[in-house]
Amino acid sequence: MPDAAPTIETIACPMCGADAADLLVEGGDLLHPGEETFRLVSCRRCGHIYQNPRPTEAAIGRFYPDDYMPFLRAVEDEPRWWRRLERAYGRHMRCSAVHRAAGRPGRILDVGCATGIFLDGMRRLGWEAHGVEPSATAADYARRRFGLDVITGRLEDTSFPAASFDAITLWDVLEHVHEPRQTLAELARLLRPGGVLVLSLPNPDSLEARLIGPHWLGWDLPRHLNLFRPAQLRATLAGFGMPVERISSFTAGHAVLAMSVEQRVRARGRDPRLAARFLNSLPARLLTKPYYAGPARWFNLSSIMVVFARKA
Repeated sequence: MPDAAPTIETIACPMCGADAADLLVEGGDLLHPGEETFRLVSCRRCGHIYQNPRPTEAAIGRFYPDDYMPFLRAVEDEPRWWRRLERAYGRHMRCSAVHRAAGRPGRILDVGCATGIFLDGMRRLGWEAHGVEPSATAADYARRRFGLDVITGRLEDTSFPAASFDAITLWDVLEHVHEPRQTLAELARLLRPGGVLVLSLPNPDSLEARLIGPHWLGWDLPRHLNLFRPAQLRATLAGFGMPVERISSFTAGHAVLAMSVEQRVRARGRDPRLAARFLNSLPARLLTKPYYAGPARWFNLSSIMVVFARKA
């Protein structure tokens, strides 16, 4: 019998090609616990954080079950009224931020569009919406529920002509790709001159990452294959002809904090349910609101950063 295809591969730094790195974080799957252990390392040459060894492209799919958190149903189908309001507000913040950055409606591509909730919001603002999603289940939901034009697969498998889009978004996606430089090159090819690129991704230099340490949900092993420091990301995007205009933290801050604290409580052998109830309560959210609406947003201190770049 032929040997089975490998499920794990050892790599050099995917950003600079150097083959020397220091261990940064080691642990199991925080969201779907199992027996396996994974490692994030920091490149000694460029400082890039990447998983090594890592699951191969053929094997990574098993870490994305159908109940994976981003695969959410439509906002309008949410049974709890307060969750409908919360999710509608989050969608509004994302859509209006992209709409303002672009200046006017046009043609938008959402890479890793999941179940199509953001794209549906952009279409309501007058945009011609297109999506790419590797999960067949999520892509099918986006097509059936919203009637969206969504391709099942990876960005590199599409055949869009050059300069096809006025805006391209990747909400919590770039950290999941195996070859980030290849992805960034394709984004630069697809974006029209003057078009806006919006990336949301974990900030490993955030205050929360430093305080919570290995239990910070932003590491999200084994799904997060690459993590980008803000300064590194600015230099990288400029090198691809898409200089950064601003970086802001305005999305998912409290949610990541709450889940990270839950993981820390669980790691200490305690039941996290009480902590979860408190952290997700309205009083706790109101207590953290001034921080996330103020310093965290102004100085990019939160777990999730949103990067706005424009093609030269």
